[in-house]
Amino acid sequence: MNYFSVGITLLTLGLAAPGAVAQSDPGSSEPLRSAPLINLDDAALLNRGQLSGHIDFRAFGGEEDLLYTSLGVHLGLGHNLEAAVRGSFANRKTLPLPTGSAIRHGGSDVELLARYRFLGGDPASSKPTVTGLVGVGLPSTPDRGSASLTLGLSASAALKHGAVLTLNPRAIFLSNNTLFGVGFGAHVHIARGVSLLGNYTPLLSGGNTRSTTDGALRSRDIYGAAIRLSSPDERISLDFGYTNGTGATTGFALTPGLGGSGAFYFAFTARR
Repeated sequence: MNYFSVGITLLTLGLAAPGAVAQSDPGSSEPLRSAPLINLDDAALLNRGQLSGHIDFRAFGGEEDLLYTSLGVHLGLGHNLEAAVRGSFANRKTLPLPTGSAIRHGGSDVELLARYRFLGGDPASSKPTVTGLVGVGLPSTPDRGSASLTLGLSASAALKHGAVLTLNPRAIFLSNNTLFGVGFGAHVHIARGVSLLGNYTPLLSGGNTRSTTDGALRSRDIYGAAIRLSSPDERISLDFGYTNGTGATTGFALTPGLGGSGAFYFAFTARR
């Protein structure tokens, strides 16, 4: 299956098809969900019938030396539910090691997921919003090739002056190597249409990269930071930043570039 073509098709149909879905929940005043936090899922959900499409590019230098493209489409189902498909894609490369062996890296990952809001969602309330995620990852990388369960929990709280803090523990259950990290993120409005994003995810379980000396499995934390420019109604946003996370899926968001490589990050998100 050509996962990149599937992702492009879903993104195009989701954003272009007029009147393809129902309108938002009657009487709901919840705003449209904001764009992703680079390597984290926040706790906000779309209302019934709302659509969000996302594409981002991560241009790695250093030993990773690959361009990763991520695509995602989210659909609000109502009743505190949201469904999504997202994927991250790159070519494959081989990095020779001093030992004479090599590391094969790159590839793709597609994730099908559902999210459910357990708590909150009232924009007039200062209480935190809590959302759970369950999904299946379909990785196609040199180290991973079978369907894997993904789980996540997102808790977001709005502070004064337009700041939102997010806690996002998440995991992917790979064969003999479960990756589990707890992400911390912030989205801070600094001016009309301008905000700053930052996140950091310590990896608490599993090996998410390989040593560029001997190829042994290693663990490395994930980080990202960006500036976001948004339209007045926040239906369109552009991000410019830097990160070491390789993609938007749960598995790739917990995977850094080889040898400490980082990437310049550009993202476009549209909502309707």
